[in-house]
Amino acid sequence: MRGTIYQAYEPILLQSFGNPFIFRCIDGVLIDGNDKGISKIVYRSCSGRDRMGPLALSDVSWLTDNPENPLAVGQYVNNCSNEKAANVCYQEFDVPEDVPLELHQYLPNVNYRHDIKRPLRCVVLVSLRDIHCGEELFSNYYTIVH
Repeated sequence: MRGTIYQAYEPILLQSFGNPFIFRCIDGVLIDGNDKGISKIVYRSCSGRDRMGPLALSDVSWLTDNPENPLAVGQYVNNCSNEKAANVCYQEFDVPEDVPLELHQYLPNVNYRHDIKRPLRCVVLVSLRDIHCGEELFSNYYTIVH
């Protein structure tokens, strides 16, 4: 799940109107994965704020028509059904602080505030079985693996 990370106490009211792409983590952290409107503007702004000179600390390619990042595939997951069983599930993951800065350019997440004293939250997809090339991804939108 890619997007802007909001702590439970941070403002997300305007971004939430008509936005089906807000993911709520178990601890109340919210991830706004919408690639349109004010959500897109906020993500780009926070991503630009966090640059270290020429070094990007987050991926913005998922906001374009040609996403380049293989780590940002959450937008391609559909909700499972009785006919289509889940083949992936969501796992909350805090990025360790010792991840080299040059690898941060591949992280499709950015904190809303720059002074957060906790690791960057990501929600990753975990396969429940072997996934075949070209196979559609399905998950239960309401299930998280602890």
